Amino acid sequence: MLRSVHVLVLSCLALAPLAGGAFAAQASSDKSDDAAKKAALAEAISVCDRGASVPLDPEAKAPPVQYGELFPQDMNLSKLKDVAAKCQAAMLGAPQEKRLTLQWLRVEVALDQPGLTLLIPQVKPLADGGSPEANFLLYEFYSVHRRDCADAGAPSVTREMALDALQKAGAAGHLTALMTLLRQYNDGPLLRRDARKLVETARHIIDAPVQGQSPGEWDAQLRADMPLLIAQTTLEKDGFTGDEQQKAFHAVEADSQAGTNDSARSALAYITALRLGRGTPQDAAKARQLLEARVGHDNYAIPMLADMLAKGEGGPADGKRAITMLRAAHVAEAGPMLASLLLDGKFVGRQPRAAVQLFNLSWDLDACIRLAGSLLDYDGVRVDYPDLLTERLSDGANAGEPGAALALARLELSDNQQFKSEDRARAMLKPLADGGDRDALWLYASTQYANLDSTSYRPSRRDGGLSDDQLKTLIDEGEGKKEAQAYLLHAKLLRRGLVYPQDDVRATAMLINAANLGSVEAMVLLGDAYDNGLGIDKNPRERLHAWREAARLGSLKAKGKLADAFTFDSFDHLMTLREGITNRIALYNDGIGRMGAGVFGGDAGIELSGLFSGPASSAGTAAVAAAVMDAFREAPAGLEEENLVGIGKALPDEIRVAIETTLKSEGFYAGEPKGYFGPDARKALAAWVDAKGPLVDASSPQAVAGTEQAAPAASLLAGEILDRVRDKVFAQAQAAKTDKQKLAAIKRLGMLARYGDLTSRWVLVRNYHQARAIRSVVTPEEITRYALDILVSKPDGVDKPEFEFIFDLTQIAQDRKSKAVGSATLQAIRDDPRLQDALTLGAIMGQFTFAPDACDSVLAAARKAGIDGVGEDGCDEQTRAALIAFAKDKGATSIDATARKAAAEEIKTLDAQAAK
Repeated sequence: MLRSVHVLVLSCLALAPLAGGAFAAQASSDKSDDAAKKAALAEAISVCDRGASVPLDPEAKAPPVQYGELFPQDMNLSKLKDVAAKCQAAMLGAPQEKRLTLQWLRVEVALDQPGLTLLIPQVKPLADGGSPEANFLLYEFYSVHRRDCADAGAPSVTREMALDALQKAGAAGHLTALMTLLRQYNDGPLLRRDARKLVETARHIIDAPVQGQSPGEWDAQLRADMPLLIAQTTLEKDGFTGDEQQKAFHAVEADSQAGTNDSARSALAYITALRLGRGTPQDAAKARQLLEARVGHDNYAIPMLADMLAKGEGGPADGKRAITMLRAAHVAEAGPMLASLLLDGKFVGRQPRAAVQLFNLSWDLDACIRLAGSLLDYDGVRVDYPDLLTERLSDGANAGEPGAALALARLELSDNQQFKSEDRARAMLKPLADGGDRDALWLYASTQYANLDSTSYRPSRRDGGLSDDQLKTLIDEGEGKKEAQAYLLHAKLLRRGLVYPQDDVRATAMLINAANLGSVEAMVLLGDAYDNGLGIDKNPRERLHAWREAARLGSLKAKGKLADAFTFDSFDHLMTLREGITNRIALYNDGIGRMGAGVFGGDAGIELSGLFSGPASSAGTAAVAAAVMDAFREAPAGLEEENLVGIGKALPDEIRVAIETTLKSEGFYAGEPKGYFGPDARKALAAWVDAKGPLVDASSPQAVAGTEQAAPAASLLAGEILDRVRDKVFAQAQAAKTDKQKLAAIKRLGMLARYGDLTSRWVLVRNYHQARAIRSVVTPEEITRYALDILVSKPDGVDKPEFEFIFDLTQIAQDRKSKAVGSATLQAIRDDPRLQDALTLGAIMGQFTFAPDACDSVLAAARKAGIDGVGEDGCDEQTRAALIAFAKDKGATSIDATARKAAAEEIKTLDAQAAK
């Protein structure tokens, strides 16, 4: 409802001549009353002039009152309302005094009471007439009311109008407008952050015209502060010349030593210059030393010191101390920095939910952009006040801030229901795409069809945008430029039969191209194609390879697919405990995807059902328990009491006992390991996680490279030479007739096998037990190592290698050479990191139990090598764990590497001879 005073003012302004006549008539009838009214009017004018005099107004009768000075220090607005009433009475009683109207208007804008919108038409003519204050009031009105509901109709002041008015007020030298510009150039969001323009604005403040009669202390102090602000900005921000930085350094050095009111800020600018080498020689060690001396009494020094500690600048890295300091700091910069460290996972396990909340508490635009990216990854995480994030990013996008528009568009195109708004995202993307932004163009093109990625809904073409012919042209152009997005979009359209005829084979081929060019989304979809046989033969190994690469590049969706695949890996044994156990529980801890219910009190028993049977059983209880414990190093959020109690109940009894046993053996738990997993055990697990720190980011060698054999260094032998020699050797083997020719062929196959050629190794492994000639050339140690390589690598075309290995081990036992099997197995475990995975080694050594003397030979070799902690059987869980620990401690034997190097020289010689 319109406030009564506004109605009164508007009507009185319209009837001003009539009102003046009424006052005159009353004066003639009652002179004493007229004198009182004149005195009241004079007093109202005086109060209005003293309380609301406009800066830069040539008609002002009192010292200027800057806009911020209108507000009482105690924020008791009743005082300001009294000024408004006096200004209103003064304006109505003395309409010839034009200054009073603007003075009243500025007080009303400051009060911001209902009905203010109806006064804006009175402000606009004054602004159009060149009034700096009226222009500033237009901006101020927009700044306060830009969040008003859209249902209220078109805004009285648009963004463009407000910013234009602010610039005009600033150009006229209006100090409050200039201060507002200063903040915008420093922080945004309505204007793009720009250190150069910030400095220019500060200089404009120094040179601004006198604001009116006796400007006052604020005016003088503001101008006096600007030279140091310029110097501090020059050192703290990028983009200034060496000469400018040198001049600035001398200024902040003098100020920090003088102990002025701003000396703390100058000291930090001085330290920044030392840290980065701006205006002075770089000395990170001294910068860190000075920060250490300040953090006890200056909270603003904490973020810089924490950053240096995390990065190891000026001294050793200490990320855990940096995190502790940031948690205790109460300055704006600390939150986003802490969030980044929690997401990084370098010093503590990743804590995405905590990081999201920290980003969400910050108004820093870079933090908002990071937050948008985090919400894309962790789409199950919700934030408070999502509209504020949308507004902040939208403001940044309108201001031209790099990354803001794309961050918001991607978020609105995602499945996050707090932000999903595809039409608004496309409207934002179009001008960017038209302006040449290729990322924006591909996002715009990929959303031309709604539900393109949906498996539940049929895609439908959106109105407007790109035609099908334009999409084809764009894709052709993009593929010509080798853009991954072009192949990815082409694949999606082919898969759904849109724009192009439906073709799964071509679609998968396009996914391969996109994945090879680095598209993480294409890698995930390619894994799906290999999993389901879409346009390509089903291939479990290639499926895992695609998902692993996507997971390595940060895809949580790929990690989830790997975790789900583990349950069905009982036969192939292609996966690791980290992928199947550690990552799955870590995802549950962080509340990702379907496993996220745990964070909200879901049933861990249901979510983790079946996880500890099947393939996990091959690794043994201790290894599985270790993988469970590692999940909390990867995702410490799971240590929260409610979550940890639920997971504890979902764990099998023997796993809980094994966890408590480990905690006790390492000095974290004093109780008896009975598997009760009570408060003391849970507290011990949290202490163990803190002491151990996060898991290293790189997965195990097998998880990174799948089950592929670790290839010899490319510098040893060119691939084309190996191919030529292999073809020649296999042709000679097939053509061999005499024993001499066969023996020569076997020796050359042995040469290729020593180099690491899997095809040659398989020929020898498959025939070793049935060909005396092979056994005369290839030693039991060699055949054991070759077989272990085959069992881990599982190359295409190899059928039932487990059986062939058992036959070979049986033959070795019959030849009374089983002793060689044990020593070769120890060497292979040390030389091949893939065998150092408990799950992989457990599955392989399970085959040893079917061959005579094999397990005994491993136990004998282990005892001979002095390996601690072996069990009673060479193939039991205790011995396997001891072998892995020994291999990791001792490192590679170099036996395999030496053999490969020597074989490479033989192959080169043979190739050179054949070329003559």
